[in-house]
Amino acid sequence: MNQLNRRNFIKLSTLAAGAATIMPSKLFGAEAPSKQITFGFVGTGNMGSSNIDRVLRLKKLGARIVAVCDVDKFFRERAAARIKKVYGDTGCKLVSGDFRELTRNPEIDALVVSTPDHWHALIALDALRHGKDVFCEKPLTHSIREGQALVAALRQYNRVGQTGTMQRSDGSFRYVADVIQQGALGKLDHIDILIPANNKYVGATWTPEAVPEGLDYDFWIGPAPFAPYAKQRTHYQFRYIMDYAGGQTTNWGAHYIDIAQWALSMDKSGPVAVEGSGEFPTTGLFTAPTRVDFTATYASGVKLRVKTRTDGIYDGSVKFFGEKGWMDVSRTKLKASDDALLTIGGGPVKEKSEGGDASGLAHMTNFIACIRSRERCVADFAIGHRTTTICNLGNIAMQLRRPLTWDPDKEEFLGDQQANRMKERAYRAPWALV
Repeated sequence: MNQLNRRNFIKLSTLAAGAATIMPSKLFGAEAPSKQITFGFVGTGNMGSSNIDRVLRLKKLGARIVAVCDVDKFFRERAAARIKKVYGDTGCKLVSGDFRELTRNPEIDALVVSTPDHWHALIALDALRHGKDVFCEKPLTHSIREGQALVAALRQYNRVGQTGTMQRSDGSFRYVADVIQQGALGKLDHIDILIPANNKYVGATWTPEAVPEGLDYDFWIGPAPFAPYAKQRTHYQFRYIMDYAGGQTTNWGAHYIDIAQWALSMDKSGPVAVEGSGEFPTTGLFTAPTRVDFTATYASGVKLRVKTRTDGIYDGSVKFFGEKGWMDVSRTKLKASDDALLTIGGGPVKEKSEGGDASGLAHMTNFIACIRSRERCVADFAIGHRTTTICNLGNIAMQLRRPLTWDPDKEEFLGDQQANRMKERAYRAPWALV
């Protein structure tokens, strides 16, 4: 640790950040070397609304929203009103549901996908194939096979892809990843990740309801198996139904597993084994785990355990244990076994750009910068895919309730055909992953 002086730390930190470097503001706006970046949004609800606000705040970087698409009339009209208020005009196009009106529109440069998880891959793939750069919310995909297809398309079409794991653009998380990579904790032994408990609940029974006016429910279901409409099936609650998402494993796990992967320098790889014993609902509408508990083991022997926290705090945390001590980081804290671990190279450095924290503004700034430079984003799709894979491995292990051996190079389970079938999902016609 004595060798990690400030100069070396800054140098290594910059190298580790790679494409995360934010370009100077003079390269944008009135002095921009290229044309304005036009944005389209598919999904304008919870995260979609937040992402719209971020792009609106970054209009000085040459970003402008020109179209929004949502299957729900209420959300798309709310988004359009917000955009009009900022721009002072009605130039933003509203699309009632079919994302292909945006993905295939030559006037759109970049697409932001903030739909339920089961739609991420199909929308992002169509955008990449039609020349769009894509910001896709986490978890990047709903299955391991989808992630493989998305990474292949990103490289084939030479596009820029950013996964919405915004903690990658936060100074505290970057600091922890950097100092661990540089050996501040010595050899790592294990990593503990806590994720929040479910924040939505349903009763033991439910009944079909009438589809509300203004919602294209059939398109909302899309490639997932058809099921009768119920209010708690859609919008935020979708994440607790396995046909559309993976519960808090993929919701919060995607954020904190991502930091563990980063610190382990495993962005292009993953664990070699996984086992779990979570709890799943036995009644009601929700099917995702209500209690998450799984352990992934890396070839180095490091064990990564992901558990549901029981203290009522709605945030996650990741705690690294090594031979020289421990470090614990979340969105609200940074702690260590020794205060000296918190001041290496002067301590965490916040981004100089607007929103250099876990608010997500710096993350969107990085996406815009990489659209200009054509560098890879700090959370490139290949990184997002590897993180999402571990989330899916955890859910598969908890469902099968037996130890599984994983080959991170071939991206397949060894000696387990049932587990390998769970790497992908069947699509409802006419949708297909091609």
